[in-house]
Amino acid sequence: MKSKQVLDVQQMQHLQELGLGLKETMLYWVVYEVGHENNFVTTKENAMEVIDESCGMLPAYTLQDVLDALPKMIYPFPVHKIGFELWIGSGKIFYANMFNLEDVLKVRYDKELIDAAYSMLCWCIEQGYVEQNKNE
Repeated sequence: MKSKQVLDVQQMQHLQELGLGLKETMLYWVVYEVGHENNFVTTKENAMEVIDESCGMLPAYTLQDVLDALPKMIYPFPVHKIGFELWIGSGKIFYANMFNLEDVLKVRYDKELIDAAYSMLCWCIEQGYVEQNKNE
């Protein structure tokens, strides 16, 4: 079974709705409409050649793009100055206490690591750990 390479259109639109400024990336969705079976992923240059008034263009984040958007360290309890570091495992991504890996703040599991990372990014945005409405 082939692994998922990019976030789907609905996931990308949800990140926008959460207020994440989407950065430039290598790949883009050519979007006719959400759920449309003819939506496809291509490079920005190729997308610019095919888009017209019937469709639009939306970044298609890879796993690396999602990981780059996640904070590497968060401090949920600033008074205690305890940092939780981002860790990645097989099908899971989590923030664990940098001094005690058994002290886990948040964990996300999925069959596809990119979907676990997406879920964690949504959580980080909702918790205020990722700046919103900013383009990188």
